Amino acid sequence: MKTDKETKVISPHLFTEYMMCPAWIYHDLYTDEKSKGELSELTLKLMEQGVLHEKEVIEDLEFTEVKVVEPRKAVGATLKLMKEGATRIYQGTLEMAESDLIWRGRPDLLERMPGPSKLGNYFYIPVEIKNSKEPRTEHKHQLAFYAKLLAEIQGHRPEISAIINTEKERLEIRIDDEAMQKMMVRANEIADIIKGRKPSLHLRSGCRRESPWGHLCIEECEKANDAALIYNIRETTLDKLRDAGYETVADIARLDPEKPELKISPKTWRQIVEQARSLQEDKIIWLGKPKIPEKDYKIYFDIEGDPLLGVEYLFGFWLGEEQKFKYFLAEKPEDEERMWREFLAWLPTLPEDYIVYHYADYEKTVLKRLSEKYGGSRELDIFMDESRLIDLLRIVKESVIFPLYFYSIKDLAKSRFVNYKWRHQKAGGAQSIFWYEKWLETGNRQILQDIIDYNEDDVVATEYLFNWLKENSPK
Repeated sequence: MKTDKETKVISPHLFTEYMMCPAWIYHDLYTDEKSKGELSELTLKLMEQGVLHEKEVIEDLEFTEVKVVEPRKAVGATLKLMKEGATRIYQGTLEMAESDLIWRGRPDLLERMPGPSKLGNYFYIPVEIKNSKEPRTEHKHQLAFYAKLLAEIQGHRPEISAIINTEKERLEIRIDDEAMQKMMVRANEIADIIKGRKPSLHLRSGCRRESPWGHLCIEECEKANDAALIYNIRETTLDKLRDAGYETVADIARLDPEKPELKISPKTWRQIVEQARSLQEDKIIWLGKPKIPEKDYKIYFDIEGDPLLGVEYLFGFWLGEEQKFKYFLAEKPEDEERMWREFLAWLPTLPEDYIVYHYADYEKTVLKRLSEKYGGSRELDIFMDESRLIDLLRIVKESVIFPLYFYSIKDLAKSRFVNYKWRHQKAGGAQSIFWYEKWLETGNRQILQDIIDYNEDDVVATEYLFNWLKENSPK
């Protein structure tokens, strides 16, 4: 973000940046650009797709476009169209001043609705075009942001707004007092950052995956040995610890894991203190012997999905006893149901005595959702039985602490402890989504093969983790 240092501007895109990494906003304003990293390929692709989706949507609409982009002229042109009663305004600019800040934004559309306002017997509501299936929290904040500007400009705060999603469906979003209050809380936090308050150190997954400044977040945390390095610590808990004077990993590592403080639950307290000890001493801490159910026939399972398209496109299985990879693929989003039915048809071919290992709860969630969408089977019920479908992340959390900042399957498996290597240097869930989007666009089958290879590596890595837990746990 580039702003004039004397006149600071708060704008809707900052809500997205804040959700990913609060320091993103600060560094864009106050840190030398030479330190800025690159946005991920997926982020760049999504930005490109967002522009293309917007163009597709507006092709079907009648509107008056504000073509000037210089803020003052654009604000004037937008206000003129509003006073004239234009039915639908595209790329208008709204602006108001408050608390030494300029609040400025460009809603994709402003639509005229009947009702009293300073403009006459009509008022405007904001409509955003988003390349996602469902509205996200930051989208709702953005619409409430526009509602605040419209309340100032037209003397009528709209109580409804809308998002046109990736399927060109119009989703109505209500803007009530609660929505406005939530937006204002976040807007005030953003405003403080814009005015120069550097956010306290936090290490969100979005810092690493999305922010071009994420490397600085990690470097600053490591330099200070900050408590934010502790895996899975909630920001509210982190603030409690800091207020009590426990600011570093070393501070927390010295605490007694069996004597909780600050009204933090015993389980959470022990987890935080032991994780701090693991980091401080750079060693694994075993909480107990892993209780891993086993059967003779072991299967390792991973799903690849695209949340923006709302589709699951690959089910991958590593058949441990056979050392063989089996997968089901939806080459196009509309093939999802076919892929699901092929998966269901495969289940009866499995031996009676099998067990399935996966990592984190995504697989269970997807199986439940797709069974509700397309239907299930008796064999699926057996496959999904909690005694048969085993989440290794839950077992890891109950039994062992790694000296790591994040606990994704890649963080654990790539660590010096498990020491598994993916074939592709850029391998990752976000990269898989980028590849799938790229495959749909280009039809390049090598890209499709990269997705398949990545998924195979994921399920083999899950087997590596399973074996590591069995071989290295306390006897």
